[in-house]
Amino acid sequence: MSIDKDLREELRQVADSMHCPPDLYERVQQSYQHYVNGKRGRFSMKKRILTGIIAAAILIPSAVFASSYLADEIFGSVETIEQHGGSQESYQEIEEMLQAAKGKLTEDEFEEYTELFKQMVQLKLKMTDEKGIKHEEKLTKEEQQQFEQLGSKLAPYFEKINGD
Repeated sequence: MSIDKDLREELRQVADSMHCPPDLYERVQQSYQHYVNGKRGRFSMKKRILTGIIAAAILIPSAVFASSYLADEIFGSVETIEQHGGSQESYQEIEEMLQAAKGKLTEDEFEEYTELFKQMVQLKLKMTDEKGIKHEEKLTKEEQQQFEQLGSKLAPYFEKINGD
């Protein structure tokens, strides 16, 4: 045998013959557990808080930009309103009005409101030329009656939205 193996064997025999008091063994184990638990709790809590802050900083702005415009559901896009003499500003005003309606109306009322509003906008787009001038004569008699009926049906919603 080599000297390393002899020395290792001798140390193992001496270690086996030694007896550690149970009290000392428990104290060492408790001290180690206290050390590990203290480190684990501190770092994980810091990591959780930091992760939460980073997630909020990333998700909130991206959710705002990712959300679709309510006006897109009615017009399709900004280009549609611009083809009929509208502008980006008028598109934004309609979007703000729809957002206000969404906040002030119940879910069922808002669905009915958007459906009626969409029908009215389709008729307005039909009678408006590319310069933004309305030509009511482009509508048939039935469409003119429908336009007036839509106006009367939407009036209570407009009052509720603008009435605060």
